[in-house]
Amino acid sequence: MPITIDSIIAGMEWAADNHLAEFAFSAEGHRITIRRDAAGGAQPAPPAAAAAAPPVPAPEADAVTAPLAGLCHLRPESGGAAFVEPGARVEAGQTICIIEAMKMMTPIPAPQAGIVEAILVGDGATVEAGAPLMRIR
Repeated sequence: MPITIDSIIAGMEWAADNHLAEFAFSAEGHRITIRRDAAGGAQPAPPAAAAAAPPVPAPEADAVTAPLAGLCHLRPESGGAAFVEPGARVEAGQTICIIEAMKMMTPIPAPQAGIVEAILVGDGATVEAGAPLMRIR
């Protein structure tokens, strides 16, 4: 039986009528899971891999955080010099790394002038939005 909008809606209505917080529907190798939040609204369930991912630690006060999820590049090109190194002085607005998401390169600027105290991610690391990248004091 193929997944159709009508079958999904019917399943959601059945789950709501039976006061279920989660509804899973699978057919032909595809699976859809819908969870209801505490307020009773529906929200999409995270993929299984994301559900197993460790939580993003709370950023420190002087940490530069990732504005989006993606791959963090500490160098403008493979094998090239890093944008910044620990101990380097940076100016506000200076590019300190790039985050690649969906083949789009987003330069991450230093939010303030200061000294790079620590780089908290590796070159090419996958980061989540809000993950700390560097500390600048």
